[in-house]
Amino acid sequence: MSLATEHDIVSVPKVELHIHLNGSITEATASTLARRHGADPEQALHLVNGRYPGSYPNFQGFLDAYLLANGFVRTPEDLEFVAAEFARGQAAQNIVYSEAIFTAMIYVRNGLEPAAMWRALRTGLAAGGPNTRIGLVVDAIRDLGSAEAEATIDLVEHADAPIVGLCLTGVESTEPIENFRVLREASTRLGLGFEVHAGEMGPPESVTEALDVLGADRIGHGVASVYDPELLARVIREQVPLDVCPSSNVAISLFTALEAHPVARFWREGVNMTISSDDPPFFHTTLTDELRHVVQLAGLSREDLATLQRRAVGVSFAKPSTQAEVLAEINRWAANG
Repeated sequence: MSLATEHDIVSVPKVELHIHLNGSITEATASTLARRHGADPEQALHLVNGRYPGSYPNFQGFLDAYLLANGFVRTPEDLEFVAAEFARGQAAQNIVYSEAIFTAMIYVRNGLEPAAMWRALRTGLAAGGPNTRIGLVVDAIRDLGSAEAEATIDLVEHADAPIVGLCLTGVESTEPIENFRVLREASTRLGLGFEVHAGEMGPPESVTEALDVLGADRIGHGVASVYDPELLARVIREQVPLDVCPSSNVAISLFTALEAHPVARFWREGVNMTISSDDPPFFHTTLTDELRHVVQLAGLSREDLATLQRRAVGVSFAKPSTQAEVLAEINRWAANG
């Protein structure tokens, strides 16, 4: 079976389940915001020849760059601009459904009033057009404790926004996972999906805890599963959905190179993985780039590309009618090959 072509990779209707809206702020967008607030972009954002560093010695290095950019999102107009640029970027890649992880509390702490924040998001996300469907997965950062999770839930309960899920993000070893059962309880009560970042910087046990303690519907990253044969066998047997973001993992030095990343092994062994770009401008990538990498690393065909997108639809938090619309687009594309 021949490899998917460049035309296949570009044209396939794509689904992206793991992209941080706060991490989608391109250098151009961040520079515009910095100038809007009276700062010199090169200095304020620590850009290197006009770009984010792209690779980092550790997660903290990435986080520093991320927080600098987000620090200039201070008004509803700023957030609307960020959301609109994100939506247009997804549309340009033919990403027909996205679940954008949104750390709402960052912007509340920046001074945004919640109702204005949600309104700015709705207006901005509409810029992608009707075929660029975007659901929000609102996250709480583990490092900030259970009070942050409770504040996030309160925001979501009163939000007028296309929210489809809740999420626990942050550094895995910072707080006991038991402290975040409130997120699982709230997602069930509100009819939302629930994702947990686990097995990224943390050990394989963090994936087990996310499943057994919090009952996660989906695991963000989960690549540490490769280090525990029993866990990997369980992930495959139970078809636990993993959002896999290869370039992100390499950029924060979890793996030495894309060739060392387990994505090809995951594909061969039947892991229920989807492919995403995480915080794309900070890692100098896009979803289209990630699919290019996976095609080469795992030897994917055109039909394999369609399978990846169908799989992403199936583990998404989208309502059934949205899933059906997106599946129909993917199937039309596959049938016209």
